[in-house]
Amino acid sequence: MHGRCFALCLSMLSLSTMFATPSRADSKNLTRGIIRALDEAWLSSDLGLPIDQLPFKEGQSFRKGDLLVSFDCAAILAQKTAAQAKVQAESITFKNNKQLKLSNAIGQYDVDIAKARVDQAEAEYEGIAVTVRRCDIVAPFDGDLAQLSVHLFEIPERGTRMMQVLNSMALEVDMIVPSDWLKWLKPGSKFEVTIDELGTSAPAEVVRLAAAIDPISQTIKVVGRLTGDISQIRPGMSGALKFQDSP
Repeated sequence: MHGRCFALCLSMLSLSTMFATPSRADSKNLTRGIIRALDEAWLSSDLGLPIDQLPFKEGQSFRKGDLLVSFDCAAILAQKTAAQAKVQAESITFKNNKQLKLSNAIGQYDVDIAKARVDQAEAEYEGIAVTVRRCDIVAPFDGDLAQLSVHLFEIPERGTRMMQVLNSMALEVDMIVPSDWLKWLKPGSKFEVTIDELGTSAPAEVVRLAAAIDPISQTIKVVGRLTGDISQIRPGMSGALKFQDSP
């Protein structure tokens, strides 16, 4: 019981330290925040095949639709070709059986069985085609390659996080503030971010508030959007936030 309490208290202390939420004795419009990308994702694969293309390196930018990872899918492509040939063969049999049925050479049962085999072959082909489409992973948005944990020619384990991609040109600010700020804080509220790592400031505004208040700490999560020059700002940076004078 004491161990569980200690772990919970330590977790709450870490979160409080990260955001450094001001107490009610502090200035009512000062707090801290962390910069994060609006769009970010870890990409993985369940193919278990060798990587044959990794066009981008860490820190490089890409456009939506650019190839990020390609796997050696020669064996799967061969299966696709075989499955396509099976579809064609079963379709020919089905077409032939329909002609034979017209002359009463065979019964409806034979026609139905041939049609079922066509459906089965088409389903098998589509399943393989879906796998083939996963052989290439393309960028889901314009962004940058933040982390790369695989190498060319290696075979990643299924589900391994291969790379982290994010959009450094659309940045948000996460903060946790006292719940009594809701008397004046709302979407559109203006504030200024002073980035610790750069020593420079950038304008921002609140875009959304969390749906619920933490009843224990009496705080609420707030998300803002940077509206000024963000060319030097990177996700993971943090800094002091100063809101315009509240009512």
